Amino acid sequence: MVNPGRMQRRRGGLKSQACKLMAVCVGGVLLISSGEAVPDQPREGLLRRNLQDALRRTGTLSGPEIDGQVATCELQPAKGQRDVAAATAALTLSKENLSVTLQCSGNKNAAVPEGLEQVCKATTTAAKVAECKTNNPKEKQITLKTLLGTTRSIQWEKTSSSENQGEEWTLTLQESDLPLADQAFFVGCDENNQKQRVGAQTECKVNVNVKARVSSVGGGNVVTCAYGKDSNPKPLEVEISTENNALTIDCGSRGSLYPTTESHTEYCDPRNKHVQNCTNKFVDILPTFVTSWWTTGPTDNSDKLTIPETDFPETDQQFRLTCVPNESTAPPGAKAGVVGKDGDESSEQAGASTSNCNVIVTVKTSNSTSIASSTAQIAAVAGGAAALTGFLVNSF
Repeated sequence: MVNPGRMQRRRGGLKSQACKLMAVCVGGVLLISSGEAVPDQPREGLLRRNLQDALRRTGTLSGPEIDGQVATCELQPAKGQRDVAAATAALTLSKENLSVTLQCSGNKNAAVPEGLEQVCKATTTAAKVAECKTNNPKEKQITLKTLLGTTRSIQWEKTSSSENQGEEWTLTLQESDLPLADQAFFVGCDENNQKQRVGAQTECKVNVNVKARVSSVGGGNVVTCAYGKDSNPKPLEVEISTENNALTIDCGSRGSLYPTTESHTEYCDPRNKHVQNCTNKFVDILPTFVTSWWTTGPTDNSDKLTIPETDFPETDQQFRLTCVPNESTAPPGAKAGVVGKDGDESSEQAGASTSNCNVIVTVKTSNSTSIASSTAQIAAVAGGAAALTGFLVNSF
């Protein structure tokens, strides 16, 4: 018969041996794991050193720094990785400031696009210099002639160049180069280095805004409309008389005349700036009006109104003509100042980037011209009579 005490001691011994075996296994696993981790430590150190070496071999761009009409992008040797936030300031071209300068300062710092024969399209606010430089230039770049809609070619001028100091470029516009609507583009600077730069800031982007021209009235009652945010601070005013009996309104490629009827039989209320108030009939203020008074103007998308000298009204009359911008006129992501749902011009809403061109036309009565002419003749006769009387008195 087996002694119960002896069985108890045997079971305890087996349990002790199992615990020892388990401890040995766990220790082996930990030892193996630690042994595999050791070789990785030199590998991580090598990668870290390679990254630091790459940073030392290439530069870090800072800027742009905007000082008046000059933007400076500075390329400096990098001593290590640093987090430099890209600047968001921009240069502005306008009637008051027709010139801007790009300075790419630093060893081998060069302008982008190369040679600045074209500029980068500002299709989105997130567009990058690297994309403009390398990705399909036809899609990312555009000539200033095309962007601004000018008749002449416009080029940047390199004002200084040195491999050790970088490049400087200046763009100068004429007032006639200003576009019909606000435009934007960007240029930049990048290190002229075949090695890929891995610093925190790898490019310097300079945004350039071009403000549209102001709507104007020229000689012979020729109205040229523009649609920039600041192009139309107030309505233009034009007078048609028997002495100057024609009006030409040029809406240009960026806009169209409103109302849009081909015959132009309606006009807009001169006392109301909203485009929906354009259902008045010309025959109500000009009884002999016929559609043949309207003809095509000398340029594309221009119209000319000529009132025969025999058809002027008996009293002064007023009407309003409006050129409204096309939807494609507004820059990407901006609101167009066309017609709101309630007839309001959206140019008055927050964030609008275009404006309507309103022209208040006054048709002078034929009598006013005759009266003015008669008054001038009477004054001339009276003056002549007075001179003759004085001469006769002095003669005796």
